Amino acid sequence: MLAIISKAVFEKEAAGRAPGEVLPIERYRSASKHLEPLRAGGRLFLVTVRPPSEALWVVAVLEGLRFEDGEWRASPNRMPITDVTALIPRIRFESGKGIQAAKGALGMSLQTPRALAAGDVALLLGAVGGTEGGTVEAPRIINLTAHDAQGPLPCLCRHCLPRSGERAEAGGMSFLRTQVEAEGRTLFYWLPEELQPDTERVAESVQSVLAQRLRSTG
Repeated sequence: MLAIISKAVFEKEAAGRAPGEVLPIERYRSASKHLEPLRAGGRLFLVTVRPPSEALWVVAVLEGLRFEDGEWRASPNRMPITDVTALIPRIRFESGKGIQAAKGALGMSLQTPRALAAGDVALLLGAVGGTEGGTVEAPRIINLTAHDAQGPLPCLCRHCLPRSGERAEAGGMSFLRTQVEAEGRTLFYWLPEELQPDTERVAESVQSVLAQRLRSTG
């Protein structure tokens, strides 16, 4: 699960802390029903959003959780504070929906705790456990999406991707930007929002076709 620590709480309890330092917290004060899956086990990734550029920091990773007296308690955190801003485009959550926030609203968009997908967990653990100085560099993405300047939706090729948003509309329909990875390559595509409940099934199908084509071309 992923949950946020507000700017005010972080500055009160972790004043002066920076990426690379360990914040040995052992509790998260919340009785949110969205955290109930943690009763069955799992990790709780605590993040905060830092000004002035809305940097996303993983503050702690709590394990061995138990709920007592209106808060989640665990063993003291051992992971360093890590800037994972560069990973935002790759986090999809269990729902298949990535982090979508207007400028200045990143913190607000993360107010509700969310379940992380297995790939998200691996990505974040790799970041907090394998970096020096607590900063993650942007991953090199080999984007296979072809350039399309004539289509009704924004082009998602490697040159146009930075200018595209997470959402788009065309023909009276709403679409979500989605991606799959195979053989070290990434394919971006637009998924009709009405198919969002089937995101995982669609992604598996697209990924299978992509992997087959990559293998056939060597």
